[in-house]
Amino acid sequence: MTEAQFRDYGTPTFDDNVDEEVKNDVLSNASSLSVTSDVSNGGRSREGSGKNADTDTDLELEEDKKSDFDLTGRALYLSVCKNLGVIPVSYFVRHMQDQVLNMRHHGLGSLGAKALAHPLMNNTTVLTLDLQDNWLEGEGGEYISKMLKENCYITDLDISENRLGSRGAAAISNMLTINITLRSINLAGNQFSDADAPTLAEAFYENNRLKKINLSHNGFSDGCGKILGHAIGENETIEDIDLSWNYFRKSSLMEICDGIAGNCRLRDVNLSMNGFDNEGAFGVADIIKKNNTILTLNISGNRIGPIGAILIGKALEVNDVLITFIMANNPIGAEGAKAVLRGINNENSIITTLDLSGIEVDKEFRTLEGSLVREITVLRARVLSDYDIPIRRKPDKYLFGTPLSLVSSDIIMSLMKKYCEENDIKLYDALLNADKRKEGMLSSYDFLEAIQSAGVELSEKQGDNLTTFLEGVACEGLIDYSPLKGKLTAAAAVE
Repeated sequence: MTEAQFRDYGTPTFDDNVDEEVKNDVLSNASSLSVTSDVSNGGRSREGSGKNADTDTDLELEEDKKSDFDLTGRALYLSVCKNLGVIPVSYFVRHMQDQVLNMRHHGLGSLGAKALAHPLMNNTTVLTLDLQDNWLEGEGGEYISKMLKENCYITDLDISENRLGSRGAAAISNMLTINITLRSINLAGNQFSDADAPTLAEAFYENNRLKKINLSHNGFSDGCGKILGHAIGENETIEDIDLSWNYFRKSSLMEICDGIAGNCRLRDVNLSMNGFDNEGAFGVADIIKKNNTILTLNISGNRIGPIGAILIGKALEVNDVLITFIMANNPIGAEGAKAVLRGINNENSIITTLDLSGIEVDKEFRTLEGSLVREITVLRARVLSDYDIPIRRKPDKYLFGTPLSLVSSDIIMSLMKKYCEENDIKLYDALLNADKRKEGMLSSYDFLEAIQSAGVELSEKQGDNLTTFLEGVACEGLIDYSPLKGKLTAAAAVE
């Protein structure tokens, strides 16, 4: 920190969260600046002294150098925080000289990002900067972008989940056309839309240093496929691109796939969770057939069915570059899974990992899996036929020894008669005794009481069922029990 900077920002003040060690360090720097200023104002400059410049010692030169610069940037950060009216982040003060600076979830906001940007502009130690989820919004994105136009040491930036929007997209894109240091940038979850595609495409065209970019969890859809697809195809340095969790469908996905297929630098491509269905499988097949550099391809969760899987399986037969192919959680079924497995079961393919997680297969798939021409790690769900779940059927209820499903009003009397004969139950006698008028007819209530008195055990439910069947043969509410008459009983003989 120079004397001019010190005069501009004034003596630093501290919040209660700042470490005592940090306070002492900052106050020591400030004190050095004050002493240097007093000596200079007293007229004791090198030119004005009687001492020859050649006789200055190395120690004096070193002391002057220390007093002129805030090497850590801490004093500058605290002073900027004071002027902006924001509370300094003590974690940043402690770790601003680390190579990996993790500032996730600190709630910085746009002003916090502005305060951070000042000391980072000339910071030479931080190589990886993680600002995920700090609610920076577009304004904060602009401050970080301005810093990265000056900083030539940071190589990895994570600015995901910050609601950058179109304003932030424009600032980041402009920075990428200038910055020559960044190798990796994570822009996931920043509410980018099709309207932001042209500015981001410009960054793809101009930047020739970036190797990894993450644009997942944004709002890109059908309106930007051609723009982004062409930009991806023209870029000559990108090796890893993540476009998952967007809304690329049909024609837009085909244009994206055309760009990916024509890029000879890509190594890792993630197109998962875009829901492009079987039509999108044509674009994926083109990538597999035409691109000869991609090592890992992820198309999980895209609603691809058996037809799309068969198409992709055919494309895999001619690919000799892919090492990892991820197609998890697609409704391709057992037939689609077998088509994909057959596609890599040849001497040309070098795939070592096939991820079909969440896809249930059959015994034929397992047999094919066991006969692969080389060792391949296959991730999949269960084999359906190994886990047949028996359907629990409720036990059939019985009435007079016969399953209830086979009983009807037409045969209820004959079933009763047979049951009583087999169990030596004098049913007719009991019915005759219950019939006071000897008319050969009884109400359903009297009929039930009679057969129970004869020794036929019936549950309440069985009694209800029996009544239902008897009512089917009743005449004017009375039941003719004469069909139950068998051999001549004692009672009948008396009569």
